[in-house]
Amino acid sequence: MPKRKHTQPPTTRRGNWHKNRKSETARKLELYSAAYKLARGQIPPNLSRELPDISLRIHASIRRQLKANETDVHAIASAAVKDALRVE
Repeated sequence: MPKRKHTQPPTTRRGNWHKNRKSETARKLELYSAAYKLARGQIPPNLSRELPDISLRIHASIRRQLKANETDVHAIASAAVKDALRVE
């Protein structure tokens, strides 16, 4: 059986590409978690019962903001609540 050629993952000037990607993912996960908790805490329970899809709206809004590289948790949460409560 022929030996497999060892391939290196792509690297950057700062180091290994995979390490940078893992730290970026962890940072976004922490931002998402904190923003989601803040946003859900601002929604009254009776409104959550009236709008059963409000959690999905908050989720989509937070993901959209994280993709736009927003970093302030409070700004993300307040914008997510505004987006979720907007009636179309």
